[in-house]
Amino acid sequence: MRKVILAVLTSLVVLALAACNSAPAPAPVATGAVTPAATVSQAFATERAALQAGDTATAIASLEKAVGTTPGSAEAHLLLGQAYFRAQRKDDATQQFLAGFSLDPKAALPLESKDVDELMLVGNAHASLNQLDEALAVYQTVLQIQPDKAAAHTNIGVVYYQAGRFDDAVTELKKALEIDPKDAETQYMLGATYVQQNKLDDAEKAFNQSIQLKPDLAAAYTGLGNVYLARKNTDKAVSTLQKAASLKPDQAETWLALGQAYALQGNKIEASKALNQCVQTSQPGPLQDQCNKVLQQVGTP
Repeated sequence: MRKVILAVLTSLVVLALAACNSAPAPAPVATGAVTPAATVSQAFATERAALQAGDTATAIASLEKAVGTTPGSAEAHLLLGQAYFRAQRKDDATQQFLAGFSLDPKAALPLESKDVDELMLVGNAHASLNQLDEALAVYQTVLQIQPDKAAAHTNIGVVYYQAGRFDDAVTELKKALEIDPKDAETQYMLGATYVQQNKLDDAEKAFNQSIQLKPDLAAAYTGLGNVYLARKNTDKAVSTLQKAASLKPDQAETWLALGQAYALQGNKIEASKALNQCVQTSQPGPLQDQCNKVLQQVGTP
């Protein structure tokens, strides 16, 4: 199944951080264990019994009514997510896991699960909500069940990255690549982590390997362009970032880096164009503020 690299780091936050030369600083991640199913209440016993009997249709119909009438029940959302998962409706399952853990990050799965794919969805939901402790605990549970699950190592690396634990992130990402050396996204994530450690040679190597494995991975070109930008190699930065923008023109981080590269070249016209694209393609927040700040610094062409 797909890993959570780009899903968790929405809008390629990694690359924004690289361009701004800053690092995230959430609370340190602590290890833990998934809350045992035995601690879950006995509500929805009929629906749980239906799922255990393989009757997903009955369970889903009842649980959909339940979340409609009691939308504040984390357990109802999570059990519906498990029902959707068993019905092969993984996107719907993800939405319900997100809803449930938004209400109660510490909630247990109503049905105990040993299915690594289901647990990966659960971990991804926690990670998407920045519930790093919980995400880490679930991914570690996955590895207890299936030690060679490369995606779990990758996602642990992402969690460590988000927590600013870059050495630990590198260790986990390398473990993932030992299992699956052809994973372009994990190579990209390794490069992004090296950028945060200021290991630009290692970052360049990882980004290039990612591009070799997946030539249309825009994020890897943006990462590589940021490496060239950090080295003040503006010609390579511009050409690499132009490639990234052509592959994914709605990525604000790419336009920010490209604008900075043009500005270093003294090309105010192209810098302004790129930075205006950054503003247009970003959401209100720190990234858009950074785009506007650099735009003001560049000045009128």
